[in-house]
Amino acid sequence: MINKNLIFLLPILVLLLNQVHVNAVDYVPRNIDIEHLSKNILVGSYIGGRSHLKPMLDVATILIERGHNVTLLTSGKYEPSSEYPGLKQITLGPIVTFKNNKRMNIHKDIDYRGLLQLMELTTAVYKINYEKFKHAAKENNIDLFICDALANEPCIDVANNLNKPVVGFTTYMQIMDPKPYKSDPLMGCNISLENESLFERFRCTLIQPLQIAYVFGPFARRLSDIRDQMNIKSVSGKEPKVSLALIDTFFGFEVIYILIKNYN
Repeated sequence: MINKNLIFLLPILVLLLNQVHVNAVDYVPRNIDIEHLSKNILVGSYIGGRSHLKPMLDVATILIERGHNVTLLTSGKYEPSSEYPGLKQITLGPIVTFKNNKRMNIHKDIDYRGLLQLMELTTAVYKINYEKFKHAAKENNIDLFICDALANEPCIDVANNLNKPVVGFTTYMQIMDPKPYKSDPLMGCNISLENESLFERFRCTLIQPLQIAYVFGPFARRLSDIRDQMNIKSVSGKEPKVSLALIDTFFGFEVIYILIKNYN
């Protein structure tokens, strides 16, 4: 019995004699001295208006509450009153409105053809807006851009050319991150192709994108020429180059319901 006990205790005695120690140098180090410094953030939208600004400003409100400095750069004069305290605003110029425009009636259903005039307008003011975004970024020492992705190429281009992170905000998922299994009524197709015929799927997947590219091709080439003239590195490409894409829309799976009368 004694011999068996000695054999059992022998490994323990050997470990104690050799003084085994656990070495922690192989563990991932933790930096407990991280400084949470406030950042300077620029929220930019050329079109402006509550429908384009409110989703971004709701995010900006949280950032302001956490001690960050937020500057809004948009067309017209957005009056946030007490809804967004601590928000600094710089204007891009007169408000962009299509209220009296017969070619683009915002109160009726429109497709991609209705955006042609908007693309023409944004291309014409690209140089001016680029310089304003660039000046605001340097003047306020901007660390992060939050850009409305629709008709707002100068905001994204300035961010990328200054090597700053940029968050793209849009209600159209196909603009920021196109997927073959999704569609968009603005592009002339249903939101989902699940119950569509084979021909309709073929049209929306292949024919419609080619047709849209043909319609917007002249504006894309004109914008590329302007970038070359200004010696701006083209980084937008087919889809805007962003560090993070935020999609402010539903994904086609929600149950249809009636909105209240005072819903805006």
